Parts: sequence; structure tokens; C-alpha cells
Amino acid sequence: MVIRQWPVNGLEHVSNCPVCSSDRRELLHQGLKDRVFFCAPGEWTMYRCKECGSAYLDPRPNPETIGLAYSNYFTHNFNSREDLSNLSLGYRIRRILANGYLNHRFGTNYYPDSSLGILAAILFPKKRAVLDRTGRNLPENTRGKLLDIGCGDGSFLELAKRSGWEVVGVDPDQEAVKVGLKGGLDVRHGDVSILDPSKEQFDGITMSHVIEHVHDPRSILHSCYQLLKHGGWLWIETPNLGAQGHTRYGANYLHLDPPRHLVLFIRNSLQYILEKAGFQRIENQPYRPLCRDAFAASEAIAAEQDPKESRKLSLGSSLAVYVAELKAKKDVSVREFITVKAWKTKI
Repeated sequence: MVIRQWPVNGLEHVSNCPVCSSDRRELLHQGLKDRVFFCAPGEWTMYRCKECGSAYLDPRPNPETIGLAYSNYFTHNFNSREDLSNLSLGYRIRRILANGYLNHRFGTNYYPDSSLGILAAILFPKKRAVLDRTGRNLPENTRGKLLDIGCGDGSFLELAKRSGWEVVGVDPDQEAVKVGLKGGLDVRHGDVSILDPSKEQFDGITMSHVIEHVHDPRSILHSCYQLLKHGGWLWIETPNLGAQGHTRYGANYLHLDPPRHLVLFIRNSLQYILEKAGFQRIENQPYRPLCRDAFAASEAIAAEQDPKESRKLSLGSSLAVYVAELKAKKDVSVREFITVKAWKTKI
């Protein structure tokens, strides 16, 4: 159900930056609308913190009403890597090659596969980087207990389980959790607060495009720290406010996504909040190409079209993507996403 207006008393004001608590800020964007999933009414204002460089909505939906912004939202579309029935011949071949590389890289057992996928990954390093991210850069030759926060239907957990990890997932979407449970995964309904660090500890935690959705990012990172064993790690990915896509498209940038994205980070502010939570070693994860999708979707938003529909870029925009990728490969601060791994203790 799509609501026409936000409920009375369903908003809360944010007087201090959710990342560093500073009250020094400047207007970044105003009049923002939900132009991605078209289900959240109203206009939204985003401020940039003058201290840490993060951005946040004020006012924003409160915890009691934020669920209304997800009435038409979907990220949980589980698609088994072994189901090729709906793919064209070209895509089937690519899937088979990808399965071959994933089996080699992560120790999974996807079928059908081909060892030629290993060679293809060597010849096409950008494609290899995308596949490595599919496995969230899981360490090689290391296994243990893994938690995925915001696990959705468990697609990533299924890969990790095939790799030999003992997996647990949490997600607030009850329907997605049902899908994960049906697939034989330990998926629990709720957020990280349902886990007790005195009873359950993890070797690794992954959090993919979650932290920008939470009201209190400091609290969730503190919980992650408490749930990790000594020497454990947190892998986290989130949109980058400093991305070239944001610089190019401004208020039309795809990953602003109001009002679902409550807080957006730059690379330095994410490091700051991780260190405040206790993490002592923070490493950038390998580059992978992201500009094309972000630029194409942002252009669709600017043209008042659905950014979820496939869209061809003009020659000029294609050249801009090429240049942007060259820069992103060298400079992590302007990549479309911030992707890092942080350790509980120095190792």
C-alpha cells in the first residue's frame, strides 16, 4: 500500500550529526522526493555535517513509521546460481563461467560450472572484482561463524554456507526471513539487538547497504564490535556521499534515496565512526566498476523516469563513465560505494 502523506507525529528532528554529534551543518539538498521506489510521500531535506562531512535527513521518519517507506521496496530476489532455466544462452555461459570462478575462489559447489571461469576471471579483472564482491571478499582458507546483518532472503548466506562457514542472518523483513528459513538457513527476524554477545560470538560480520538505513549508526557498530571474537572482522559497504555520481548529478543522484537512506558517509567519516566503536584496523576492499549503473539510474531520475529500468547511456555519458572509472580505481574517496573491512583487534 502506498500512502499519500506521512502520518502525523511520524517524524523526528535531528539536531546533531548521527555520526559525530556535531551541530555544525550546512544545507545540502532540499525538496528531495522518493524517485526510486515511489512509495514514500513528502519532500525531504538533507544537511551536510561541517565537522565529519557526513549527510543526514532532518526531519526524518521516526522508528515507528520508517517501515512505511519500504511498502514498495524490494531487494530480496533470491535467484539460485544453479537455476539457468530463465537465462538466454549467452547468460547461461556467463553464469557457468562465473560458477567456475566462485567455486575456485570461495570453495563453493555451484553447478553447472567450468574451470574456464578461472581463466576468464584472469582475462577480465573487472568481472573478477564483481564476483569477489558477490562473496563479500571472504578470506581464503579461513572459516568460522559468520553473521550477516540485513541478510534479506539469505542469498549471500547461502554462498557463505557453501564455502564452509557456519552462518546466521538477521533481517527486519519477515517475508524475506521466511524465504531464508525455507532454504535451510539460520535466519532470524529482527535487527542486531536480538543477538546476545554473552551467548553468541562471531568470527566475521557482513553488513551490505544497511548502515545508511539505521537511525543510530553508532549503536549498530558498537553492537557489531561486541558480537565479534577478538581478531574478528566486520565487512561493510555503503553508498559514498563523496562519489563522482553525487558530484555529477546532485539532488538526482540515485543513492540519496530519501527517506530510506537516513545517513550517508564519506570514506573518512566511516573510518571515524568505526574507530569510535573500537575497531583498530580498517582496510579498503578492492576496486570494482560501479559508475555506469549509478550514472544511468541518476540520469533516469533527472529525466523523471524509473531508475530501476535498464537504460542506455549517451556517448557523452559513456565517456564520462570511462573517465570516472579510471579515477575511482585510483582514488577510494570518490568511488560510488565505500567498502571496507575492519578488525576488532590488530592482527
